[in-house]
Amino acid sequence: MQTRPLPALILWVLTFWLGLPVAGQAQLYYVDLSTATLVLPNLAVHVEQVLDARARRAGIGTVHRGLNNVRQSADLRPSVPQALTAWLHAQLPARPTDHAIVLVVRQLQLAEEINVFSEKATVELSVDVYAHLADGYYYVLNAAELVESRGMETTAQHPTNLALAFQRCLAQCQTIDWEKLPPQPARTLAELQQVGRPAAAALRYPALVDSVRPKGYYPTFLAFRNNQPVTEPALSVRTTPRTAKGWEGTLEVEPTVAAATGAPVALRDAWGFSDGQQVYIWHKRHYQPLTRAGDSFHFVGFNGPDPGAVGTAGFLGGAAGGAIAAVATSGKPADFTLDMVTGAVSPFAEASGAAAADTAMIYVYRRASNSPGPVQVLLNGKVVAELDAHQFAAIPYTDKVREVSLCLQTAPGRCTAFIPTFGTTSYVEIARDLADPANPLLERVAVKKGVFDLRVIRARTK
Repeated sequence: MQTRPLPALILWVLTFWLGLPVAGQAQLYYVDLSTATLVLPNLAVHVEQVLDARARRAGIGTVHRGLNNVRQSADLRPSVPQALTAWLHAQLPARPTDHAIVLVVRQLQLAEEINVFSEKATVELSVDVYAHLADGYYYVLNAAELVESRGMETTAQHPTNLALAFQRCLAQCQTIDWEKLPPQPARTLAELQQVGRPAAAALRYPALVDSVRPKGYYPTFLAFRNNQPVTEPALSVRTTPRTAKGWEGTLEVEPTVAAATGAPVALRDAWGFSDGQQVYIWHKRHYQPLTRAGDSFHFVGFNGPDPGAVGTAGFLGGAAGGAIAAVATSGKPADFTLDMVTGAVSPFAEASGAAAADTAMIYVYRRASNSPGPVQVLLNGKVVAELDAHQFAAIPYTDKVREVSLCLQTAPGRCTAFIPTFGTTSYVEIARDLADPANPLLERVAVKKGVFDLRVIRARTK
């Protein structure tokens, strides 16, 4: 009997797989914390309650399940605050000498990255800690952690990772001086519950507020966030046009620094670098330019292998089949976002691409422009993004009282306003000619046009 060559069979299955709709994505995977434990023998606090203050409360991320690595939304049951409160009560029973606290979850996101021979699971957690005193609740600190683990199948690792993230965050409570809390007005629990998320100070990291980017490289994310590169006056950048499909019009960036002998040597494996104007991040063995978007940064990078294709091809053809599928489905342009609290890089669609039921997503974008230089975008009077040509910003909107009012800093009187529909996405385009008084500076466009325009922008880098 004649047999089909293995690589051809794998590619046939891969093509068939990619053409099929994924029916399992609507299912939910519930993370079970019943076997997860905390090891904090010297912690003298008791968590009275957990409040959910995330901008997007629909789920806690995504996992990949089954032979085909079908992507499913992940959540906690019956809800994030209830599940975490019950678990922390069991892990940290109240003692008479404990200090009572309330945890306000700012961020909780888990994800998985599928490769040919292994998987990586990540959990991002950020919480505000409020001390419960006789006259009310007092903010004492914010704690954030990023936990990663690897294995052949990582979905089962999320409970342990989440417990470790909470353990590290709660350990920071040991530094609290309970007799000298920062002066501030006391809050009531009713106030915390009413708004869900008490007003927090805007992110003031140097990377977000400093206008000067010294030339040099960032050995770590914290060095970038603090805008403290290792100074390299001799740093130079060579660029080469990319020719691969989907990457036309973009540049391969190759920075060099001076070795001890004075000879130039390629800069590899740094977190990123600055050429004095533009900041770049090292991602999947390539340097990609970062674009500011609100209180975070976005960039276009190389996507990873399609989990379902790798799983199916690996089952049929072993490691070789998985490798073929990985090559065939990876290396295409994809959007990523950088979390400024934890330093985690997440696929853009998972981070903030879709609108949750209590959120209206607004994409403001700018294509080719006759007006050089970036423009600042204001949402209800506050700067939320700075956009140059071929850039966009994703803005989650949760205010159900006020309408959306978008303006440009240079022309505060020429704005566009509308009432968004929560759970949906709106697209607003910035005019190409900002000097033309006959055309609106910002225009809400049809979803079909907005989606197409963003695809064009995402295929480019600055």
